[in-house]
Amino acid sequence: MKLVVAKLLLLAIVAHAQSDDLSGKVAFVSLTTAKLVKEGEPLGEFAPKVLLRFTKTKNSSVFLSMTGMDGTAFIPVEAGTYCVDAFGLDGRGAKMSARSSEPIHRCFTAVAGRVVEFSVTLAADAKYGGKVPSLGVD
Repeated sequence: MKLVVAKLLLLAIVAHAQSDDLSGKVAFVSLTTAKLVKEGEPLGEFAPKVLLRFTKTKNSSVFLSMTGMDGTAFIPVEAGTYCVDAFGLDGRGAKMSARSSEPIHRCFTAVAGRVVEFSVTLAADAKYGGKVPSLGVD
């Protein structure tokens, strides 16, 4: 009998965890990716189709996002602190500018119910590429 009660309790806990609502937990990131035109100069240009890996600092959960053709994206995230790494769509690392490589500029805190603006700048000599596979039947 105790085993049956323990199993039912475990199922109830799992069901509750899966049905958790996100109210009070959702934040948004207005994301921009750019690339320096010339190393050492502050001006850059938008960098389209950059793959970004976000790592949440407290529990190391990871998700991916991608900027569009205009180098921007607007993404929902769970509130928390994240650090970002940049990649080409081929999965190879993209060299970030010296400033964007610094921890203070690689990480941000998203607050529930708010929008945070975050930018990643690639180095002038950064190589990144690849393409999104087309949707089709194999």
